[in-house]
Amino acid sequence: MRINYISYGISKTGGYRHEKCLFKATCEYFKIDDKIEGSLIRKPKLFTSIFGYIELMLWSFFKSNADINIVTARIALSAIFRNWFSKSEVWVVLHNFDESDGKSGRMKLYYKLLFKYLKKTEHSRFKLITGAQYWVDYFNRIKGLKHVFLFPNFFDPTIYEPYRINQKDKWIFMGQWSTKNDDGITALAAKLSEAGYYCYFSTLLPAVARSYGEGYEIICFPRFEDYLEKMSKCCYTLALTKVNEGWNRIAHESLLVNTLVIGYGRGGLGELLKESNSIIVNSTEEAYNCILVNANVLPNGDFIEKYSTKNTQRYINLIWSNH
Repeated sequence: MRINYISYGISKTGGYRHEKCLFKATCEYFKIDDKIEGSLIRKPKLFTSIFGYIELMLWSFFKSNADINIVTARIALSAIFRNWFSKSEVWVVLHNFDESDGKSGRMKLYYKLLFKYLKKTEHSRFKLITGAQYWVDYFNRIKGLKHVFLFPNFFDPTIYEPYRINQKDKWIFMGQWSTKNDDGITALAAKLSEAGYYCYFSTLLPAVARSYGEGYEIICFPRFEDYLEKMSKCCYTLALTKVNEGWNRIAHESLLVNTLVIGYGRGGLGELLKESNSIIVNSTEEAYNCILVNANVLPNGDFIEKYSTKNTQRYINLIWSNH
């Protein structure tokens, strides 16, 4: 048996980390040895033009030659076409689907075709895998898809344990710098700065990192350890996104280092906040007030254990048992 994980992009995003965890857990499930191969294949490139995207689809078509092909949603159709008449599996990972997140007309048509095919297919070789129960229900009920499976975002708590501290500074981690953030996020940062808080965003792109006079800075951390250390000193992490998220890696990692999270109860993020007993708000103004009154909650201790990497195998078993 051969297992391929096929991806692309220049940044190690939360989605990429989730997919990579799925790939590793699948290899572990099948006990990869000299008779079973597993390959992580990633094209380190962004594709902005139609010709570049065609190139990507052709590339993924030829790479989808394993018994199990784990692919991102945007290259799923090429993998499905490659394995139309074979006995191979294609596991399409889709973290969320928000109709209002600014997709181009081309991508809207692409997803329409993808969902149409997945809805019509009777066999279970072509599966959709997502990271939160919210999205399992969404793809089942709203999109009418049959073969949808859950593989949550898993973390190894031992990596984060050294950074779990109780003494916090008057710092606010505003989340990752992104167009997905609430439109009022920078105004909130400026307001918090005036109230005496130090505010910062993170980014995976060095060219984006800079300081602003409005009371916040954007930091590209040279090491993952630096990112964790700074986040662990914050009294709050904010997860205020205007789209329905799949999950929120930064919010989850904040909880792992004992930093409280304030966020919107939408999509998979809402599920994360509820399960962890975090603070759910409906606006940036409400988030501001929670910070000023020093809102506190008692985190759900079972949350961290539930999403530990040691629990991956039962989810892979559920996915594979439906092949």
